[in-house]
Amino acid sequence: MKFAKITAIFGISVFSCMSVYASQNPFMINANQRDFQAQQNNKGKKHLTAESVQLPSNARELKSVTLTFQNLDGTTESKQLKVDKTIDWHYPIKITQQEAIRNISKRYFSLNDFEFYMEGKTFVISSPKHRILRHFLLANPTTIVVDFSRDKGAAYDGNIGTGEKYYAKVGVNAKSNLYRVSIELDGIYQYTLKSAKNNTHTIQLR
Repeated sequence: MKFAKITAIFGISVFSCMSVYASQNPFMINANQRDFQAQQNNKGKKHLTAESVQLPSNARELKSVTLTFQNLDGTTESKQLKVDKTIDWHYPIKITQQEAIRNISKRYFSLNDFEFYMEGKTFVISSPKHRILRHFLLANPTTIVVDFSRDKGAAYDGNIGTGEKYYAKVGVNAKSNLYRVSIELDGIYQYTLKSAKNNTHTIQLR
């Protein structure tokens, strides 16, 4: 039985992780500078969003995935991920840097320390580690913004497109002293936000 090995070469951007460590270790400034220079040198290259490969019709199991990546100093390394799971060859294998929705049927997903759930016009944010500070609405595009205490949390900047109606895009961005959750809507709505004692916050559109 054949198995597939996928090799992808891409540059790694480690700015988010490096910036957190740099705040704790001042000697990391040179590494940050090298990372910035590498990003400038790679400006002509597209950032990885998603790549896919179609396996042959006789493929039944994916044994491993090998990723070959280029470091800041130009050297290359490879890491192998053992998979050893059955597959349906009809569907392509995808590699992506987006944080995926974990359960499509129930619309659960996470970004950093925040868990999200959405169903229809209801959107729930769970933030056990962070207190809600305020929330407000922005226009063009219509976006609900919810600020949380950062409490020495790690640097983070990420977002995900849901592909669903009502709540089109969700992002979490670390500011100097807070985390900002931005929820982009697919149209113009009013909303209510109710908080529970367990740091769960429910948004309802109307």
